[in-house]
Amino acid sequence: MEINCVFPPAINTPDHIVLAEELGYERAWVYDVPVSYADTGATVAFAAKRTSSIRLGVSVFTPHLRHLTANAALIAYLATLAPGRFDAGIGAGFTSSTYLGRKPSRWAYIEEYVLALKELLAGRDVEWEGTTMSLMHSPASGISYPIDVTYWIAAHGPKGFGVAQRLGAGVVTNPTHGASPVPYQGACNLTYYGTVLDDDEPIDSARAIDAAGPGASLALHMGEHGPLAGMPEAAGYAAAVAQVPEHRRHLEIYRGHLIEPNAIDRQFITADVVRRGTMTGTRSEIAATLRKLEDAGASAVLYQPAGRDIPRELRAFREAADLRHSPTAASTSTTTTETQHA
Repeated sequence: MEINCVFPPAINTPDHIVLAEELGYERAWVYDVPVSYADTGATVAFAAKRTSSIRLGVSVFTPHLRHLTANAALIAYLATLAPGRFDAGIGAGFTSSTYLGRKPSRWAYIEEYVLALKELLAGRDVEWEGTTMSLMHSPASGISYPIDVTYWIAAHGPKGFGVAQRLGAGVVTNPTHGASPVPYQGACNLTYYGTVLDDDEPIDSARAIDAAGPGASLALHMGEHGPLAGMPEAAGYAAAVAQVPEHRRHLEIYRGHLIEPNAIDRQFITADVVRRGTMTGTRSEIAATLRKLEDAGASAVLYQPAGRDIPRELRAFREAADLRHSPTAASTSTTTTETQHA
């Protein structure tokens, strides 16, 4: 199972990607949310010039944020800077659509969008929105076609999985399957939010809350469809969000999304929210969780480090991952699985 990482890009993210390569992470991706994070393309470009083996990528490009040709041209540029090691994630834009006050794209449209990207990056024309379009970089630009890209689809249900299968793409999804088999027959990156606790460290220590807070906030943002359904903190969060004027609500819900809890989030991040809303644990506990995911068929995990000390998070998670085949992790994984099936 691959151990990968993903970042909400910040000014120092290229430094963290360099460290991830040194630590043995196989992929380092960045999110693409221009209104919240440092520039996606610049971040990957800086990282590409400073690394040589780690696969780089964007998770994910969406139709809402840039025109088809703008995304295709950016992919062409980044894949040229990191030849043979660039991944392009594509998604319907559930979060990015909310920022814009819009609904996510239909899955049928996403499939058409990826097919059009493939054509453009192969150096061919496409018919799009009633017009013939093409990428027309000359040799003087340093970009030539075809462009070698591996595609991933951000999907959490059968429609998205179906699109990925038809496109021959991998999937980026959330590990919500518990002890059940991974819900996609193919390359599957399971996102992993949380922090690695030191032995005897409380789950609500200041350090743990700082590092796990962004993942816990995500759980709050997911509302009744997320892991916190039925908890008083989730109800309190929903009531607080309802007090925000409707014309600004779509902004305030996702302010700081996955990089720092916002003022509303902080009111409801408790030990129980971190425990249920993230996959936080000690090194041995995380090793057992990773072993369980691997046994369930996961081909990769995509860890998002967070908080003030990203290097510490990257090192600690890599250490935990390296323990997943130890006898202790195997024993703990079996016990956990049996308990969940009981």
